[in-house]
Amino acid sequence: MQNINFSIEIIIGDDCSTDQTTEIIKEYQQRVPHIIKPTLRSVNVGATKNQYDCFLKCTGKYIAILDGDDFWTDNEKLKTQTNFLKNNRNYIACTQRYNVVDQDNNVIQETYSGPGRPESGDYTINDFTKYIYYGHPGTLVFRNIFLEPQYDYTIITKADRFICDITLCLILTCLGKIYVSDDVMTSYRSFQVKGGTNWSSSITKKNQMLDRIKFLKMLELYCREEFKREIRHEDRMPYYVWWSILYIIRYPSSHNWRCLKDIYSLSNDKKKVYVYIFKQVPKLPTMITNFIRKKMFINQQMRRTKT
Repeated sequence: MQNINFSIEIIIGDDCSTDQTTEIIKEYQQRVPHIIKPTLRSVNVGATKNQYDCFLKCTGKYIAILDGDDFWTDNEKLKTQTNFLKNNRNYIACTQRYNVVDQDNNVIQETYSGPGRPESGDYTINDFTKYIYYGHPGTLVFRNIFLEPQYDYTIITKADRFICDITLCLILTCLGKIYVSDDVMTSYRSFQVKGGTNWSSSITKKNQMLDRIKFLKMLELYCREEFKREIRHEDRMPYYVWWSILYIIRYPSSHNWRCLKDIYSLSNDKKKVYVYIFKQVPKLPTMITNFIRKKMFINQQMRRTKT
């Protein structure tokens, strides 16, 4: 649907799909072989390895990302963002706002306003250390840093098997300026169904906070060694402990119990943890009510999906 005045290539990484995706890709490749350039894998390599491989195969000046279950909603998106980068040489990337839809394309949020939402204008490394990122990957257009790499970008595949956007966010922020506009031209799909393979469904009952802590520490080390730049995330250990307590209440398991104990042991200031938890306890009834409502909403979605 994109209204463009420049040539494009569509690099597709199909990471061993088990449905009819491969056949659909081949059909489109036959129609426009000069545009559709797929990699069809017979063995699953993981999201970050798959995406990094796609980055290396990009030959254009700019790269735009679009995950398989998301979509662009404005036919001027690519032109708007590439024009911005052409006219603003001091920026390495630009992003936008996005709405959130469910599995039936119903809009859940007209504009995402949840955790990690960046302010409008320039995005900086200070935002990154506060756990705020440039936005959803589907909103991003950036200069092709992989044509003539100045640094080692394989950290994208090493830091985590699934998470690519946060690592890419750090790299781009270290390389240049990122601009965040208030245009809404992308839809991000978010829903939970039992047995679903999408991100929201697959992580539902498993506390992965410990993995996230290790992941962010690895990025701090990478930034220090590769970019000679010292960054340190704000201390959120009290929040992590409290969040893990809530998680084990919702989804009791030996894994979640181990995560709670390990996260607590990593907390340097135990008193600070206790004070934070004491302040949160009065909010618990409201949290439980909201959780029940969310659970009921998800169950309604699951019943609608079955019918």
